[in-house]
Amino acid sequence: MKNTLFRIFICVLCLNCGLSVHAQSPGDVNESGSIDIVDALLTAQYYVGLNPANFTSGAADVDCSGTIDIVDALLIAQYYVGLISRFPCTATPVPTAVPDSEVLLIGRFDTSDSAGPKFGWSATTIKANFQGTEVSVKLASTGDNWINVIIDGTIRTPVNVPSGTDGSTPILLASGLSPDFHTVELVRRTEAWVGEMQFLGFTGSGSLFSPPIASSRRIEFIGDSITCGYGNEGTDQYQSFTTRNENAYLAYGPVTARLLGADQITVAWSGKGVIRNYGGDTDELMPELYSRILPYDSSHLWDTSQWVPHVVVINLCTNDYSQGIPDRTQFTTAYRNFVQKIRTQYPTAHIYCALGPMLSGDNLVSARDYISSVVNSLTSSGDTKMHFIEFPAQDGSLGYGEDWHPSVATHELMASQLAGQIRADLGW
Repeated sequence: MKNTLFRIFICVLCLNCGLSVHAQSPGDVNESGSIDIVDALLTAQYYVGLNPANFTSGAADVDCSGTIDIVDALLIAQYYVGLISRFPCTATPVPTAVPDSEVLLIGRFDTSDSAGPKFGWSATTIKANFQGTEVSVKLASTGDNWINVIIDGTIRTPVNVPSGTDGSTPILLASGLSPDFHTVELVRRTEAWVGEMQFLGFTGSGSLFSPPIASSRRIEFIGDSITCGYGNEGTDQYQSFTTRNENAYLAYGPVTARLLGADQITVAWSGKGVIRNYGGDTDELMPELYSRILPYDSSHLWDTSQWVPHVVVINLCTNDYSQGIPDRTQFTTAYRNFVQKIRTQYPTAHIYCALGPMLSGDNLVSARDYISSVVNSLTSSGDTKMHFIEFPAQDGSLGYGEDWHPSVATHELMASQLAGQIRADLGW
């Protein structure tokens, strides 16, 4: 078996010969002063028992496993061709505050506080790679927030981060892991109005190394409670809202992104509309809130050049109809202005103006007319990347979430429809 692995390893290395080298002491098993293909080959030879000359075993165990094996040889080869920038044994120890460079942040983060980035929008995501048998996180929270914990691709029990949590006590995310490489992903389940959170670093028994690579595909979702995943884990429509049963990770936006292998940013707030909110008030409408880094902070606005999406999905209007059919001119003018703002920010993005699935009857007919007319007008003016998509009205066959909101099953159906349309339009 070892000889077979060695032959496979040699073939892989030969595909990458001639690429640039990086200098670092661990991994330089022949003490030549640089890490190159020879170091990887010598390590592989040592593993299969060939006992090569000029081999320094102390530099070969680059994954800190206590043994020298094919994994060490592969890591050295990956370092040589630039696939990783450091070895686990030279990575940042986990029990320290984590700089942004050690984690992948996906979402809108306020990084002005040196203690750690703050975030508040649904489905904001933090990812890291680590080696060790356990991992914890320090989080602060101003509201009754919940996060999904995903270790090595497996969703664990969600974690509650109550209001007033200051981050001084680490929250255990996983323990009893093998002493190998692992991934950790945190996803904010709860929405904007619940309160801000702050990431203060991972702690644990091992080390962090180069963070996961961001996807080359990016989608931004803008919406209201539907896009937040409001109450989607509730068991029926007569349940009132609870923070525990809101799971943005299973809302149609993030599900669509995962179906397409894309990263996503969600900017959504329950009850918000284009010209009026649920109940009819006009305080802080979604087009105003959209520009903020943190939902409650109107003084710091998001730099749209930081993260440019290929696709933007706007699902707004349900709350505008909570008091009946809005004025056509007023709504279509405001909706068009908001769409054009998005177009100015992202000139090459595909913009999907979405409708559904909570409206019905005359309200649905009106909303379809209003939104499709805006899309048709912009398309006729030469914008060929404008799209209208309507999610089928929910009928209860897939159940309901809290307060008559879409269930997880309905979100999955929406995601399947949207992902299929994006694939067809973009070739993803």
